[in-house]
Amino acid sequence: IGVLPPGQDVVLHPLAFAGWVGLLVTALNLLPVGQLDGGHIVYALFWKKNRMVSAIFYWLFLFVCLFFYFGWFLLVVVLTLIRRHPPTVDDTMPLDTKRKVLGLFALVIFVLAFTPVPFGFGDGLIPMLLKGFGP
Repeated sequence: IGVLPPGQDVVLHPLAFAGWVGLLVTALNLLPVGQLDGGHIVYALFWKKNRMVSAIFYWLFLFVCLFFYFGWFLLVVVLTLIRRHPPTVDDTMPLDTKRKVLGLFALVIFVLAFTPVPFGFGDGLIPMLLKGFGP
């Protein structure tokens, strides 16, 4: 479309907007942290290293919240409460190759669908504090 004049905007078709919301909710559920579906996938794929992988994604998400989009703050609070994945009944049973490929595919879907700043040009907490809350 190119550069839009001031005061102009692009309006998505309602079905396109519904698809975008669906991708956003899917990406949030696939966050590889704790008891979300992404956390279950990371637990199954990385087993003994799942805490490290989950912690990396948690801290990256907190970084995005603090520096880019403060709108994620409530989700960071919820993730703090559900960060640990409970053990399964039988952790010794390995995954077959097909399930490993499906798990990696789900993580790729997360990477492709996640939007760090989903609404507008949000600011994180740190930039807001540095420039002040005024105009």
